[in-house]
Amino acid sequence: MAVFKKRNQQTESRLLLEASEEVELPPAEVDDGAVVMQFEQWRPFLAELLEALRAGTTAEPVPVMNDGATFAVHGRTRTFWIKIWHASAERTRIERVQVLSCLPLARGVQIITDLPFDDDRAADEEDE
Repeated sequence: MAVFKKRNQQTESRLLLEASEEVELPPAEVDDGAVVMQFEQWRPFLAELLEALRAGTTAEPVPVMNDGATFAVHGRTRTFWIKIWHASAERTRIERVQVLSCLPLARGVQIITDLPFDDDRAADEEDE
């Protein structure tokens, strides 16, 4: 029996967002069903992500991923690590969003201490 490859007349036209620097995302249409979550426990925060994407936001590359396609998007209370596919180069319609992580927002947090770390003091405390 011969195997024939059936040609699909409907073309998939998703464009994966890739960049090595911040990307300004314009306000975009995105359906609730276009979001795929790695863990269901993040679903209560979905509205916050959708709000940010629909209003337009900045997508920052996540440096530890090294794939050029994973971005951090900051909401009001959470930071989302996402991959995002647009319908066109204008980026006004989002076809798919994959949420890889959802962390409490810690944007701009700096820890400053005026005491230098003393290795000898730390070793003394361990001995006690």
